[in-house]
Amino acid sequence: MRSWLLRIVESCRVVAYSYPNASGERSISLNLVLSRPGSARPGWWTHNRNVLAALCADLFVAHHQQESTVVSIDSGTAARPQTKLSASTRPSAAGRAQVLRWFPLALGLGGLGGAWRTAVGLGGPTWPTVTLTVLCLLAWLTATAAYAANGGWSLRAFFADLRHPEQGFAVGYLTVVPMLLVAQAAQYTPAFRMFAPVLVALWAVSTAALVAHWITTPREHHEIHPGFSLPVVAGPFIASISLQANGWHAPAQGAFAIGAFFWMMFGTLITGRLMTQQPLPDARFPTLVTLMVPPATASNAWFTLSGNRMTTVSLGLAAVLAMMTLIQLFILPDYLRQPFTISAWVFSFPLASTANVVGHWAIANPQPAVDVAAWATLAAATALVALLAVRTGWLVARTFRR
Repeated sequence: MRSWLLRIVESCRVVAYSYPNASGERSISLNLVLSRPGSARPGWWTHNRNVLAALCADLFVAHHQQESTVVSIDSGTAARPQTKLSASTRPSAAGRAQVLRWFPLALGLGGLGGAWRTAVGLGGPTWPTVTLTVLCLLAWLTATAAYAANGGWSLRAFFADLRHPEQGFAVGYLTVVPMLLVAQAAQYTPAFRMFAPVLVALWAVSTAALVAHWITTPREHHEIHPGFSLPVVAGPFIASISLQANGWHAPAQGAFAIGAFFWMMFGTLITGRLMTQQPLPDARFPTLVTLMVPPATASNAWFTLSGNRMTTVSLGLAAVLAMMTLIQLFILPDYLRQPFTISAWVFSFPLASTANVVGHWAIANPQPAVDVAAWATLAAATALVALLAVRTGWLVARTFRR
């Protein structure tokens, strides 16, 4: 399968036009021509050629990477002399970009493990949270190893990925998932207590570098999407949960404040983009579900800080989460029209985190109706993750059969 894809990449013809744009940045326009191998089915080729074109573009940009690069892709017949893509770029940026798409799988498993951990307080079994935490760890280790194998072990490559205009935010998964795992392990052993501040420090450094790049390198407003909020908004709330679970109360309060600040700042920016710019492309449309993540992770962090007590803040956060969930129900038909890809795992963490919030509410306010809502939401989140796992297995098997 790998050699077959490389033959496609090698057959890709690239024409690059470099010119200064209105803001003085160096812009690159790529004109790509892909040749369909004889063994590729026409239907499959029609469905996937845009993905392959993006792969070739990533390879080209990685090879010619500079500060302040704006890239547009025009797939079609090249009208000027053609340049062959250098084969030396194969295993670098494009490979890491593909690997980063698998990290939401680990985050979703970890989020569901957290929801089942909360359900233990409602009389639920412990084996689901243990199983899901182990699966989350295995998924994170596998994705991280694949990322490193594609050159991600290099700090230069890491920070280059962090500056990527489309995928830079996804690098945040590398530190967010371990913070979630340490929070899960806290109830079983204090051995990981010292890992929490170390992981939070790593998250803080990478997020600071990411935000510094965002505010010093202007980009088109339409390039922003809700996924940008995952490392900078959900990250500090997850850091707060991890710190509090391991006994670091004062730093946990500080992390919560950072999350609230970034939620206000980036939430306003993202909502403005969604309301005033062109619609999200199909590949980014599922990221709309991440609008549920800030209120969900903030609610979980606040319940952790307050010891599962009902307060004015917890009521307000619950109301915001309920409203964002209602908004998602109106977008649901559009989600269902999207073809299944590995990016569908982006749905897992928001729903799992929401189930966790409802579980906390059932503990804080033990009422029969709230208990039913908690178990129903948890069942829905578990069913979604199971469905995603089955569809992913089928997708991988189908890909390698071709």
